[in-house]
Amino acid sequence: MKLGQLLRKLGFSNNEANVYLAALELGLSSAQDIAEKAGIKRTTGYSVLSYLTNRGVVAKTKIKGKNRFLAEPPERLLTLINELEKGIKQALPELTAIYNKKETKPKITFYEGPHAVQKVYDDTLAEKPQEILEWNTNAYFEGKTNVDPDYIKKRVALNISARRIAGKGSMWDTKHRYLDEKELSQTAIIPKEQFNPQIEVNIYNNKIAFLNYAESMSVIIESKAIAEAMRQVYELSWKGAKAVEIK
Repeated sequence: MKLGQLLRKLGFSNNEANVYLAALELGLSSAQDIAEKAGIKRTTGYSVLSYLTNRGVVAKTKIKGKNRFLAEPPERLLTLINELEKGIKQALPELTAIYNKKETKPKITFYEGPHAVQKVYDDTLAEKPQEILEWNTNAYFEGKTNVDPDYIKKRVALNISARRIAGKGSMWDTKHRYLDEKELSQTAIIPKEQFNPQIEVNIYNNKIAFLNYAESMSVIIESKAIAEAMRQVYELSWKGAKAVEIK
């Protein structure tokens, strides 16, 4: 990366970057010499040097009654980064409050690639809901997408329960329904011809997530209103699943 580009990333304008580099190269010099080296007008050079002096990257002194300028050592730039980081950390609570101010505004996060589905599972663990409502797919067990095989154990370790609706013949049917107590779960199994998706849906806290194994992507929608509506839909689905459940 060129030096000018690097300085601009630190908040320097083009003129400020050019003047700082000119001062750094010339050493103790007059504003006129620095401006000439930077390729800008002398009057502009004075104003830029004044700004850089206030910012602490250029020092100002007098020699025989005349102003002279000297660039501070480049290590001073690291101090600017530290000051910026400290300022951001101090402002984070206020920025977060602004970000979350409008609760009715849905937040949508999209993932794609081999780890897209796992991103949702990671989020459920980070959220630590009391319960996850799941429409399950057997794709979790088919190895077509990179998912953590110990996810259920990790969920149980966090004391997160789950309700699962799955199709007949799936691993949820042949194995995991018999592990409900151990896996803090309730599992309803319905006929495969009625339910055999490649997409899993999870509802937890104020989020609803779509885990698309077939296309290696996932979407998390964060909205209290949408999550509550989908939770009601799930309850109707759960009652219907229990009515036709295959034992």
